[in-house]
Amino acid sequence: MAYVTDNRNFLALLTERLTETESLLDVGSGPCLILDDLPYAHIVAMDVHRPYLLNRATTSGHILPLNADARLMEQFFIPKTFSAVSFMDSIEHFGKHDALKMLRDAELIAKKQVIVFTPRGFFPQANVDHYGLNGEEFQTHRSGWEPEEFEELGFDVVVMKGQHDRRNPVFVRSFGEDHPPVDALLAIKNV
Repeated sequence: MAYVTDNRNFLALLTERLTETESLLDVGSGPCLILDDLPYAHIVAMDVHRPYLLNRATTSGHILPLNADARLMEQFFIPKTFSAVSFMDSIEHFGKHDALKMLRDAELIAKKQVIVFTPRGFFPQANVDHYGLNGEEFQTHRSGWEPEEFEELGFDVVVMKGQHDRRNPVFVRSFGEDHPPVDALLAIKNV
């Protein structure tokens, strides 16, 4: 059963659940906004939209950009390459079929953990690029996720109550100013 919390500090909730922080493959990194805040010694930031990586928020030497389609990640990495594989605000950008395949691939590539952070349910988002880098096609949401779906796949799930709300302009555009906040899911599978 999913753990429910009012704690909205995603990074704190994530960090306390990490088991090994040697290396991370972050799938769908965008411009790498939070990667410097993660405790991993080595990070590969994978994104299909090259302008995100060219304009990334960090040029830290321990973060290596990789411009590639995540649906092909099993072709780039052998099993047990990284301590963890993460999908932070990215799994919802793929249809369910592709996303489930990528989660299976991630379980092979990860030595310790597969990490997912995503809105709960379907969060409609289309024709928007938060970063103004013409990535609208890649920012479109194509799937929604519920805690039970991750639990059936063997993930431990934290439901972060009200994580998405009117402070986010895309939330207002998608749901309206008066819509109740939408929860987020932090799902972690130890492999």
